Amino acid sequence: MAVVLDLHGIRPESVRTRCDAAAELMACLHVLAEPGHHPDRARWVREVRAGLPEWFAVELGRLEPLWARFRTRLLLPLTADGSGELDEAVAALERLDVDVFTRLCADAVHGFAQSCPWELDDAGGAREFVRACNNRSPARGALAAALVADPERVRERLLSVLLGAGELFFGALWPRLRSAMRGSVELLGERVRTGPLPLVVSSLSPTAEVDNAAQTVRFEKLQSARFSLTRRELVLVPTRFGHPHLLVKGESEPGMNLPVLVQFPAEHTEEDSLEQVRARLLALTDPVRLGLCRHLINESCTTTELATRTGMSPQQVSRHLRKLRDAGLVIGERQGRSVRYRIVLSKLYGLGHDLVTRIVR
Repeated sequence: MAVVLDLHGIRPESVRTRCDAAAELMACLHVLAEPGHHPDRARWVREVRAGLPEWFAVELGRLEPLWARFRTRLLLPLTADGSGELDEAVAALERLDVDVFTRLCADAVHGFAQSCPWELDDAGGAREFVRACNNRSPARGALAAALVADPERVRERLLSVLLGAGELFFGALWPRLRSAMRGSVELLGERVRTGPLPLVVSSLSPTAEVDNAAQTVRFEKLQSARFSLTRRELVLVPTRFGHPHLLVKGESEPGMNLPVLVQFPAEHTEEDSLEQVRARLLALTDPVRLGLCRHLINESCTTTELATRTGMSPQQVSRHLRKLRDAGLVIGERQGRSVRYRIVLSKLYGLGHDLVTRIVR
């Protein structure tokens, strides 16, 4: 699966590069929600969590689906122009039409499809939306029910979290992050003005594939989508806390000309034995196990959830998970009657380093 950007017909002046506070704050919130994805931020996570008031930590957990796997469009630039500062994003969120807010919020709460497939103003559709979200996780189900019941209240809660984060930790952090990313923005802006745009955009990810003849760039993702930029603007936003994720958003809304958004990393332990590294590499040579890892890298899942997503039987999934556990790439954590599995990302990230270290030593 992949997200494809069709750049045919877009002009360089329709491409904007900028730092964006709300987008970087969402990256920070994602790190707090999924610290296993970002082992290099472990110390920062501990320090921030230690200073959070209890009410704020609880509310972060309740709103977590908005910045977990399928991060919300609401905290990314809604227009191509702007200062990129947090107060501007908060004001735009306050002004946003309630129906648009609800739809964009619902996409992230559901968190799997490219767009929410249910009409939330229909009572039956709303019940199906809540049911589908609850099947994904109880946290998604609870937030979906709150959104259906009172979208304005959910908006107030989100705004309260954004303002609280600004006061508690992000306000002091943002000036340093913006300063560190400014060079990336200036360099990228110059390349947009002078270079072939498909090559410039593809350079944002080492795994991107460019077709110069078709003027397309292909980013491998867990969803399939194709966005044409013939009549749309493109906004390129660097991130420090979002590393190593690359985020592509191209939702369209009636009456709004939302730009297509690419948020890209602005920068790119304990060592295991060669036999351990070899076992992990062998485990990942199986395409089925590699596919399971692609699901688990975004969020923890039960055996049943993985079976539903992949079309395998629970028994088949269990056998592959056992191989990944034996290799130290996956661990299981009991939550009530269920066991949820997750990737040990530090082991994945360390494979290249550990292998080279063992060879040259």
